[in-house]
Amino acid sequence: MFKRLILASALFAASASAQQNTDISGADFSSGKADAKLAALAKQAAAEGKRLVITAPADWHKSLSAKLHAGGHADIVLRDGFYENVIVRVEDKPEEPKPAAEKAPVRSTPKAVAAAPAPAPVVREAPPVAPAPAPEPVKSAPVAAIPAPAPAPSVAAATPARPPASASKPPAAPVVDVDAIRSRFEQSLNGGRSARGTLAVASLQSADTIYVEEPVRAVVRREGLKPELYWLDGDLDLRRTELKVVADNRYQVMSSIRGEGSLRSEFDTSRVLNVHVPADKTPVRVALERKLNEGRSIDDSLAADKLRSGDIVYTGDAAAVVVRREGADLHRYWLDGTIDLRQAGVQADGANKFRILSDTVR
Repeated sequence: MFKRLILASALFAASASAQQNTDISGADFSSGKADAKLAALAKQAAAEGKRLVITAPADWHKSLSAKLHAGGHADIVLRDGFYENVIVRVEDKPEEPKPAAEKAPVRSTPKAVAAAPAPAPVVREAPPVAPAPAPEPVKSAPVAAIPAPAPAPSVAAATPARPPASASKPPAAPVVDVDAIRSRFEQSLNGGRSARGTLAVASLQSADTIYVEEPVRAVVRREGLKPELYWLDGDLDLRRTELKVVADNRYQVMSSIRGEGSLRSEFDTSRVLNVHVPADKTPVRVALERKLNEGRSIDDSLAADKLRSGDIVYTGDAAAVVVRREGADLHRYWLDGTIDLRQAGVQADGANKFRILSDTVR
């Protein structure tokens, strides 16, 4: 009985070590608090030769991939989730089946073909011949059997069919030496000194400079009389309007980076909003009033050129609502007119939500 308990405990421990589950809340993921944990899990999986199986909402997958690849190039399997959280499981990789082509030579070898010569019919036809010349049919048997090995070339011709099986596999992605890239940045940007640590995307400040090489992003920030080097941690779209291109693979931060953001005009041509007051009881009007005014009617409208700093614009299908704070009260208006959401005075602050930063937006 004691030995059975020991064996059961060992089996349970082996099963528990085969996989590891980590649950990350939606708040920690969205705020960047879980970025270091995700990078560490990817680094652990890559080092142990395991894979990460991740369940999360589909629209988080792109950001998740970037956060995980910042820690290491582990195998990642992404699955759609219905709840706003991230479940990460570290598990062993499944064994790859051996290619079937390797067994092909066993099924049809030249020996099997060579064993197929059938001189027996020649021997059976020999009785009508006189006994003295009987050796001649025996000699002719090998001559008649000579064509039999002819299938051998077809076997040899079939063997080159094995390379396509391996050729069908996509070439392995080149391995990026992240440590070597960081060492070069420390030499060229920080006088050979080690970086001070990491910075989250939300912690970037105006006048920071971002240097990019492969997956590595270095941030140089002037603190006092000398610059300091940091590694950027998190997913950042380098096409955002908050970034100014200074040179190849070098960007200057113009303002704090929040929310989903908007792209520079050369990348985004679909951010011109043309809206009017929707008719009563239309689906878009009912949906926006329910979402932004507790289902009560919104009766006032505001021209697009009357927007001012601090206003929040929520967009729908050919309609938009402006929420404006005046003292302790919130007022809501239907937006009427056209506004270019790509301009510097407008900042995206989530899905279908824009913050007005200037009194002169048009």
